[in-house]
Amino acid sequence: MKKFFYPILSVFLLFSFSFSYNGEIVKKREVNLKRIAFSIKKRRKVNANLGFIKKVNVYAITYLSDGLKVKGFLSIPKEEGLFPVVIYNRGGNKNFGAITPYKVLNIIARISSWGYVVVASQYRGNMGGEGKEEFGGKDVNDILNLIPLVKGIKKADSSKTGIFGWSRGGMMTYLVLKKTNMIKAAVVGGGLSDLFMMMESRPEMEDVYKENIPGYNKKTREKLLKERSAVYWADKISKTTPVLMLHGTADWRVIPRMSLKLANEFLKVKQPFRLIMFEGGDHALSEFDKEVFYNTKLWFKRFLKDNEPLPNLTPHGD
Repeated sequence: MKKFFYPILSVFLLFSFSFSYNGEIVKKREVNLKRIAFSIKKRRKVNANLGFIKKVNVYAITYLSDGLKVKGFLSIPKEEGLFPVVIYNRGGNKNFGAITPYKVLNIIARISSWGYVVVASQYRGNMGGEGKEEFGGKDVNDILNLIPLVKGIKKADSSKTGIFGWSRGGMMTYLVLKKTNMIKAAVVGGGLSDLFMMMESRPEMEDVYKENIPGYNKKTREKLLKERSAVYWADKISKTTPVLMLHGTADWRVIPRMSLKLANEFLKVKQPFRLIMFEGGDHALSEFDKEVFYNTKLWFKRFLKDNEPLPNLTPHGD
């Protein structure tokens, strides 16, 4: 009996160790924002006011997700208090589109300076993290496992959690909203919501699918791409999460018709959302930087800080 018991116990303990600590931070290093700001100003000749960096502490972290050590970032306001949470979802794949020092400064630290604990993942297998990303497969867990992570942050009010995703990060955001209703507000910029349309407008993207999506081939393609395309399951997205969609009409990376198509599906299923199309805007909406941050800040304030009730989607009025 003992011969069988000990191997079984060992397997059980190994399994428990691998999957019972999702969100645990195993490594944490403070980021020198002043150094980043100086480098960026010098290299990009940026004259913008970066005084907001004095309001936050940013850390490069390694945390556990499905037993893997995944890289990410955490930003906490220096001010005393309890703050809502914003999860930031990066775009791209592998190390392309990774969270760079510029994104740490311009997105993570900036949003955190508004009075939010901000947390972000590089996704498994990227920037020195363990595992292999799946472009919307099991790597979605790397975002979901940030939810228990922030519960361990003293200044974080995890009951008020928002999410902000750009490009491929938009796809990841929609996948998260399909799996949980714990997110109180979402902002998506240039969001990938139809992988078939993406492949039609940019045929080279199929190489990205082949390289990153496990089991991708001609027989499995339709199933795997539909699983990652929100336009096919808009009815499954959390109805208690209002979504702000931002898209440039001159975006060639993720064509603007994609957001229009998803917006139409949202109308059918009565998903609370707002779509803003920026005339002549590129994929990063670089020409509309101020408007993007203004609308993002206002959206999170409404539904995270002010607890504004969901809009009435039933036809009404005179």
